[in-house]
Amino acid sequence: MKILEINKFNYLRRGAERHFLELQDILEKNGHQVAIFAMDHPENKTSTWNKYFVSYVDYGEKSSLWIKIKGILTRFYSFEAKRKIKKLLNDFQPDIVHIHNIYHQISPSILKEIKKQGIPIIMTVHDSKLIYPNYAPNKEKDDISNYKFWDFVINKKFKNSLIKSFLIALEFELSRYFNLYDKYIDLYLSPSSFMKGKLIEEGINPSKIIVLPHFSIIQTPNERSAIFLKEKYVFHYGSLSKEKGVDRLIEIFKELPEINLYLAGKIEGNLNIPEFSNIKYVGFKSPKEIERLIKNSLLVVSASNLWETFGLVALETILNGKPFIGFSGMAFEEIVKDNHSGFLVENEAEMKEKIKLLAQDEGLRVLFGRNALESSKLFNPEAYYDKLITIFDSLINKK
Repeated sequence: MKILEINKFNYLRRGAERHFLELQDILEKNGHQVAIFAMDHPENKTSTWNKYFVSYVDYGEKSSLWIKIKGILTRFYSFEAKRKIKKLLNDFQPDIVHIHNIYHQISPSILKEIKKQGIPIIMTVHDSKLIYPNYAPNKEKDDISNYKFWDFVINKKFKNSLIKSFLIALEFELSRYFNLYDKYIDLYLSPSSFMKGKLIEEGINPSKIIVLPHFSIIQTPNERSAIFLKEKYVFHYGSLSKEKGVDRLIEIFKELPEINLYLAGKIEGNLNIPEFSNIKYVGFKSPKEIERLIKNSLLVVSASNLWETFGLVALETILNGKPFIGFSGMAFEEIVKDNHSGFLVENEAEMKEKIKLLAQDEGLRVLFGRNALESSKLFNPEAYYDKLITIFDSLINKK
């Protein structure tokens, strides 16, 4: 099968990119021809397809004025992406196109070109962007069913910026008005029933949505997980930002001076990690290093109150046989069973209580760890691959 995989980033950045990169490897190992369409970036994985990649755009403060202007224009429509995807389609002639995240850097301008050639399009939903301007609404603060353009802008709902909130809300309004995604996409893959429910609530046809949970690959299956850090610690990794609740997690551990907290990942926004003896920032780590840090931890915790479309951090925790603690009411509930492989809590006071309990009770940690390993068998890459190819085949046959 000839499969075109599309994502705006082709390097390890966040959970969506890890899924994208690992899926490429699985498809190729199973004998499929895989082409890649992405944005040019200095950190990209080496690819034979990079001549088709769209030019680099960025929205960071350090970018030049021209890069920022180009990024703003590309957010709405990219003639370059349209031209280059047409060239790639003609040269590669895929049987199916599988898109991930194309917002901003690539834009939905490519979808019409793909559909012109009668190629089925399937989209894995990695965030809430199809139904809300922000990627990940906060379950405490954002009521997407009552979303209003000017309310979103005036209250600076995106990165606490009036201009950024205006641009992202305008992009969302135009996308919704012209139906830029749904009229071209044949099928959506939702990583969780939680996310499928949200998509349906906001008007996407249930018959176009299939729940297919993500997988994760153990990087060091044959390697002993010897403790290379003598300290016992609770571990948090991923995006380190206030949006992800890291500031609240820090406050919890200020009140637990006898328990160490290790933080790994890229610091984003205006998050400040204070100098407390039990709170340590260990930097950005590779997948193999993350696995070792998980295996050698007491447990893994997430204080995110954002809509977690799936919760890769929870999956990687149970795959490595460790308990997980996070907030209830999101996709975490489809990975971690409360009081079985971890705790799903309602508030920060309960989170503090459960962290203290698990950190002090080795027997309970061992029990939860065993339960976690058993639960993780549901998320193996072989099962994911078999289901995905069955879905691909059904869409190709319909064509």
